[in-house]
Formats: sequence, C-alpha cells, structure tokens
Amino acid sequence: MRTCELDEIVFLPEQKPRGKDNVTDLSHRVALIEHAIGNQAGLRVARLVSDQFTVQHTLPELHRLFGDSRLTLLLGSDIARTLLYRWEGLDTLLRDVSLAIGIRSNDSPKEMTSIMTQLAQDYDTTVHYTLISTPEAGITSSQIRSGSADTSRLHPGTLHYIQKHKLYPQAFI
Repeated sequence: MRTCELDEIVFLPEQKPRGKDNVTDLSHRVALIEHAIGNQAGLRVARLVSDQFTVQHTLPELHRLFGDSRLTLLLGSDIARTLLYRWEGLDTLLRDVSLAIGIRSNDSPKEMTSIMTQLAQDYDTTVHYTLISTPEAGITSSQIRSGSADTSRLHPGTLHYIQKHKLYPQAFI
C-alpha cells in the first residue's frame, strides 16, 4: 500500500481460476485471505460477479464499484510474464490500470522492466507499473498445498484454518 500509495487493497479471488485444476472452494479461499489479512486497515476481500476475470467484463464492474478511483492490479511476476501472450483486452487494461508487480524468487526486476518495455512498444502506450520485492516472494499457493512451503512463514490463523478444515491433507498430516 505504501509503495504504490494505495488507499485500499481489495483481494478478488476468482471462482474458477484459469489453468488450475482441483481448486479449493471459493468460500475456503476467501476465509484464508480473511485470516491472512486479519483486521489490518485498508485490506479486504470482495467477490465479483464473474467466475473468471476478463478485461471486458471485470474492468467495467470495478469502475462501477470504485468510481473514479485509480485502479492498480497487483500480480506476481509469474503472471506478469503471461501479459506477453496478449491477454484479450490488454490494450485497455494497460491504458486504464497501473500494475504492481511482486517479483517472484525466480524472476528479476531487470526481466520485468524488459517485459514492461516490450508491452509499451507493442501497444504504443505508457505502461504504469511498480516492482515490489518482499521476503515472502518464494511462497506460492502450490507449495502450500503440496506441503513444501515453510509454514512458519504463514499467518498462524491461516495455518490453523487449513488444518482445521483439512484443506490440504497431503501437505498437513
């Protein structure tokens, strides 16, 4: 929030994330986010109408919800790389939304800057983005589900919820 000068961060989990099989039920994923963010000011979870987010359908809904607010899409560098594959409506997204890109442990700021420069050239637009590095960059949801994540770095409430609801029994025996 500080780095991008945001008033609020709203987590918007998808009902049916692309490219993922056996996705945990949305109600559990919302609860996990709520446990992780606790009562931290400026953080909340919301559900949108769309099962899968698209620029065409989701961006207008966000503009209705947040009015004239400046929107920033927070995404990991692993997802930012997929922008090069020409998301449908990417020209609109790049024009209307700033990007906050969390650098994953396998990526570098230099690589992300190169990708953003390429997108700016390809779409003849200015790409507004901020690169963010955090100590948690190496933790992924896949690692948590498989049990290979360092669970000592998870929020205790989130870990308790996972164990209580036996969400990932192969990982938390």
